[in-house]
Amino acid sequence: MIGGIILVYKPVGVVSHRVVETIRKVLGVKVGHAGTLDPFARGLLLVCWGKATRFTPFFQELPKSYRAWMRFGISTDSFDVLGQIKNFSLQPLATDIIEKTIIPFQGTRQQIIPSFSATKYQGHRLYKYARQGKSIPELKKEITIYQLQITNLQPGSFPEAEMLISCSSGTYIRSIAHEIGEELGIGGYVYSLRRENIGNFSWSDSLVVSDVSLQPDMLIQKSIPVDQALYWIPSISVPKEEGLRLLQGSSINWPDSLSLETNPWVKIYSQNLFLGMARINQEKRLLHPEIIVEERSRYVI
Repeated sequence: MIGGIILVYKPVGVVSHRVVETIRKVLGVKVGHAGTLDPFARGLLLVCWGKATRFTPFFQELPKSYRAWMRFGISTDSFDVLGQIKNFSLQPLATDIIEKTIIPFQGTRQQIIPSFSATKYQGHRLYKYARQGKSIPELKKEITIYQLQITNLQPGSFPEAEMLISCSSGTYIRSIAHEIGEELGIGGYVYSLRRENIGNFSWSDSLVVSDVSLQPDMLIQKSIPVDQALYWIPSISVPKEEGLRLLQGSSINWPDSLSLETNPWVKIYSQNLFLGMARINQEKRLLHPEIIVEERSRYVI
């Protein structure tokens, strides 16, 4: 296997980088992840290893779903349970008020980036400014909330809500809790968070690395081949001669079997081998190799 994707369950209190380092030490190859989780959060982490790390940006862009437990009536500087309390309110809230308040949050909108985050401003991480007590302009980014559903709600003083959230990549669930709290007028934060899905990948299929004695064979067995993991990318098979041209970095003509209305990327197979990914040039009707993972020597044999 040239590399693969491992579905890993990250527990609370463990940083995502530590999970990556643990797997890297076992496999002895390059390892990365396709989207971090905050230390207080748990759930699904997509770990790429070997040549699969070259496809990490594709997995990073997949939509994600979370189950978040929010508490209102308290606001923290980090928008989560690890932050310092800034304000609190004893004002009780009824169920219908909270349900009505969350409706406008669905759809595409600008979201506040938490001050305690890895986003950069003028070359430095925001959390560094926050820890030093330095003020910077409020930063926002465009995100999309596909679903925001309350699955459990406890009204009253310091009301709590369990929510199922489906969203675009890069969405800060902490910010959703903070902004809902601000709209309610009493503040809010996330006190527990679980990432349940990344695209079609589910946390229920993930590997709990802390519960097993990690061995290379076991991790490889649990890995998804990278071409299978790229399930949403269309694929084509090309003759051996054209496959060799792609391996040499040359473009090939657009195959008649490939629809004009398609993804800008396509997976390339030849002789039952996954060669890599090509970008589609619709104007010139060419396929240009962008990410090649198959070795030419093995292909020619």
